[in-house]
Amino acid sequence: MGLKRVLGPVDAAWLVAGNMIGAGIFYMPGIVVAQLPGLLAPMAAWTCGGLLALLGAAIYGELGARLPHAGGDYQYLAVGFGPIWGFLTGWAAMLLTFSAAAAVMCIVAVNYLETAGLLLGLPALDLTLVAAPIAVILLTLANTAGAVAGGRTTVLFTAIPLAGLLGLFGVGLLLGSATIQWPEPVSSTQRTGIIAFGSAMLPVYFTYSGWNAAAYLAGEIKDPGRNLARGLLGGTALVTLVYLLINLVFLLVVPAEQLAGSTRAGADAARLLFGPRAEGLLSLLIAIAVLGSANVTLMAGARIYYAMARDGLAPAFLGRASKAGVPAAALWLGGIWTALLATAGRVEVLLNWATLAILLLSSLAVASLFVLRRRKVGSPSYRCPGYPLTPLIYLLVSLGVACAAAVSTPLESLYGLLIVGSGVPAYFLVRRLFATGPDSPFSASR
Repeated sequence: MGLKRVLGPVDAAWLVAGNMIGAGIFYMPGIVVAQLPGLLAPMAAWTCGGLLALLGAAIYGELGARLPHAGGDYQYLAVGFGPIWGFLTGWAAMLLTFSAAAAVMCIVAVNYLETAGLLLGLPALDLTLVAAPIAVILLTLANTAGAVAGGRTTVLFTAIPLAGLLGLFGVGLLLGSATIQWPEPVSSTQRTGIIAFGSAMLPVYFTYSGWNAAAYLAGEIKDPGRNLARGLLGGTALVTLVYLLINLVFLLVVPAEQLAGSTRAGADAARLLFGPRAEGLLSLLIAIAVLGSANVTLMAGARIYYAMARDGLAPAFLGRASKAGVPAAALWLGGIWTALLATAGRVEVLLNWATLAILLLSSLAVASLFVLRRRKVGSPSYRCPGYPLTPLIYLLVSLGVACAAAVSTPLESLYGLLIVGSGVPAYFLVRRLFATGPDSPFSASR
């Protein structure tokens, strides 16, 4: 039994929005303002980040139309550049990117729930080590009920905080007690120009990450040649608009000297608008949004492991779909590993290590469009507008951000590359030990 195509363009858009909207938008704006003071410069950075994400969504729309299978980046790299590159992105997803990201999200969600006063009784550390893994297991259980159930979980965890946040800040601007102020222009003592703008784009880039979420579930989207691009572009456009509105509120409400460098922009804005009690409500909304992002991350990661198994690069049982039409075994593998990571506490260290590797692998996935077009892979009903300029612009900006990441965190970047690089001998070991012979546990075919 294979995966069931049950998701429409609206479902795909919610998956994108659910994966993008997390805690980052509430603590990254202050970091951006520290690099780009004033109003116009930070808003320009967030606008550029949204445009870049839309370019990526347009590119992935064609990639997914040409290869409408589960796995996203894994498919594009494996077909475009060879199976070892697909294996490396799957290896990174399991060890670092998807599993560690979902673990961090659940830890962050638990911390916000505690701030909201909903989790009482245990010391903070013990509470996190118990509640975060439980949250992972519950999300995994919901996803095994089917793609529609997993999608509805995402809608619930995204629509509620989205409506709450827009209502909170919207009413606050109209009826709140905060003084609306125009941020001061750039002072002569602060950095300006392309260097400052490039540094500010690093947190912006990662706050927008997740726009490609629906591509990993292309094997469950109805008419992916059309609906995948619609979902990617629609979800990304929605989040871009929300991010711009939220940043505008922060810039107009929070004093510039307080906002610059702060990681509590959201909490400060809520407190200034409604008083101390608003911080608890904001914490609850953020926790729900972060759980929604973790849910999509678990869904997407499982589709990578499923696709790898179908190609003989992971145990064959991971390549089987359940009666509900989802890769249940792959979901549980990713869920259990993520839950174990969540018990380790400071999993964010792994994500810091993965920064450069994520950028390089995703850039390679975008570059695969040139290869797929040249080889005439698939017959897509959707084509990336502005080709070849669109992927070229994305690659230039993305690689520029990668260089900034390597310069700003050289040791962490080296660790991440070494971990991803360890997948090279693992790949050849897998191929040699398991991918030969009819009785191989890696013998499943697509």
